Amino acid sequence: MYGLLLQNMAEYIIKVYGDKQWQEIKTSLKIDRNEFATGDTFPEGQLIKMGKKALQVLQIKDEEFYEGMGVYFIELTRNLGYGVFLQNLGRYIRDFLLNLDNFHDYLKFTFPRMKAPSFFVEDETEKSIKLQYRSKRRGFHYYVQGQIKEISKKYFGHRMDIQLKKQEVVFDTVICTFDLFFDNSPYSEWIQTGVERKESSLPIRAAMIFEMFPFCILFQKDLTVTCMGVALQQVIPGIVGKRITSYFELVKPLIEFKFDTIQTRTNNMFELATSEEIDKLGKSAKSSGSGRFTDEIFLGEDVDKTLHIKGQMIFIQEWQQMLFLACPMMNALNNLVWTGLFVNDLSMHDYSRDIMLATSQEQIEMRMALNAAEVKANALNTQLKKLDEIQQKTDELLYQMIPKSIADRLRKGEDTMSTCEVFSSVTMLFSDIVGFTTICSRLEPAQVVVFLNNLYTLFDFLVDQNSVYKVETIGDAYLIVSGCPVKSTNHALKICDMAFDMMDGIAVMKDPGTGQAVEMRIGCHTGSVVAGIVGLKMPRYCLFGLNVALTEKLESNSKPMRIHISQPCKDLLPPQYRTELREDPEVTQKVGGMNSYFLTTKDGRKTLKADVLKALMPTDAELPKLEGHGQSGVEPNAQGDNPDGAADNGGEEDAGDDEDSGMDDRESLFAAGFEGRRVSTAQGPYCGGFQNSGVCTIV
Repeated sequence: MYGLLLQNMAEYIIKVYGDKQWQEIKTSLKIDRNEFATGDTFPEGQLIKMGKKALQVLQIKDEEFYEGMGVYFIELTRNLGYGVFLQNLGRYIRDFLLNLDNFHDYLKFTFPRMKAPSFFVEDETEKSIKLQYRSKRRGFHYYVQGQIKEISKKYFGHRMDIQLKKQEVVFDTVICTFDLFFDNSPYSEWIQTGVERKESSLPIRAAMIFEMFPFCILFQKDLTVTCMGVALQQVIPGIVGKRITSYFELVKPLIEFKFDTIQTRTNNMFELATSEEIDKLGKSAKSSGSGRFTDEIFLGEDVDKTLHIKGQMIFIQEWQQMLFLACPMMNALNNLVWTGLFVNDLSMHDYSRDIMLATSQEQIEMRMALNAAEVKANALNTQLKKLDEIQQKTDELLYQMIPKSIADRLRKGEDTMSTCEVFSSVTMLFSDIVGFTTICSRLEPAQVVVFLNNLYTLFDFLVDQNSVYKVETIGDAYLIVSGCPVKSTNHALKICDMAFDMMDGIAVMKDPGTGQAVEMRIGCHTGSVVAGIVGLKMPRYCLFGLNVALTEKLESNSKPMRIHISQPCKDLLPPQYRTELREDPEVTQKVGGMNSYFLTTKDGRKTLKADVLKALMPTDAELPKLEGHGQSGVEPNAQGDNPDGAADNGGEEDAGDDEDSGMDDRESLFAAGFEGRRVSTAQGPYCGGFQNSGVCTIV
């Protein structure tokens, strides 16, 4: 059942009885929609259920409800554009009723699964028509009654009275007989015209009829075929002299295949179909078309290879026989092949040939268009797949620069300022390489790149393992935070575990210039920060606040291969983390007047194995390919001379690496103190603990 009928009922109830009543019916039946698409299909019993519930809610009789619904159906179809078809289906109401079945056949192009009813005029006079209505559906006779009344009134200007005379069920078909009372004067004109045609008729040879109509069939009252059109004789020659029911079945209308019954329905369009596939019929009668079937044509199991012919039944009084004037129903050239016919077998006086060739050409063009569309679709799918891969790589790169949660917010259109957030408690870690300037002075730039790549590849892996966030790296400086951007309560523990792992990792690193061990300083501090996105050209997620500066102070005042933590950080650690108080008034003053500690060990912790750590670093094949330089750098300078292009302040760096002083050039950043004041550098406001970063002011 198509949604057109359901939409008809829904709109009729809303328009006549109100939306409140429709909502009550919907709720009772658990219907979750207000509209039903015209071309959608629904269960057969859906309309019956809705109708029964509507009768209960509205408390009216079925005749009143369904007849009114039928009246509204004509208005609905007119709004959908079918009014022109209804208006031009016949000159008079009798013509309309006689051609109603043909209109349903046309509608099957739009609604291929439609179970169309059948209408038959049993008898008519100048004042009435006896109409027979047949349908597979029960309970719709009042619905049809309302439709016929409205069509007569709206399109033909007749006020019609209808009476249901009889209703019966034959097998699965409901047969209703109506008496229609109205001015049917055109019937008298039709009778008179028939008499005039008979008086003015001209003699014609019977053979001419079977040449003009190559698919006609002439049969007697016992259904024995006496003659056929020339085209049917080619494909089914053995049918002459046999009953037509031995070869053909009656498809339409829904009546018995009997001579007397057919004679009362000559105003209907008839459709016959062969009872078997036409090639089997041809073989049994040794037809000339039986040899035209080849293996080149693939036929699925659901392909109908029977021959369908459609036309009009005419009773020839002089012969006392029924003449079926028909034409074949062919959708494409393949139908000709299956039936053993040729194009020249089709009639020239109608559009059979034109429709056949035009349809075939249209199918070829459509197939070509579909093939072209398929090629374009495949190309589009390939491009979309590449786009997805690029998008994935872009996302991975973006998430390395900006936290995923922040990046998703920016994608939704949020302003960068809206990403700024205050975190009341986070733990940060600063680290740097002891004597990094001196190490670089002995290496060429390519070796420095390889060294830092190995170091940061290892540290980046440890970052993921400890679930902390890497904020930034500048040179040998490495900044990590926990508790931001994802808030957590154990951020101090994560950072301290990360510090232990970094110490294990740096132990496997060697100075490429001397082969000696590389040492590192680490500082950790807990406090509040402001975090957000900074920059437009290369946006980064940065940390702001005095506690960022304090973290770097703890790092710069640490000692080689020691982890320097602040009092707030120690307060969040459980007893299994062992510390020792650093009793140095000068250091205490430099780190804001609070106590600081060296984090020494963690009970039960196992040191990371050197083999495992080395396996995490890039292989020679994975190292960056730098033209003109070896992957492992150059031989160390035995004299310690500073090669061209290397840093020239190695002496100052060595001085800055003394045990307690252990501070590089960044020491001057904190000369003025930081008790609630802005910390600035000569280059501008200090931000994030990085010199020359030029980001923004610490608040």
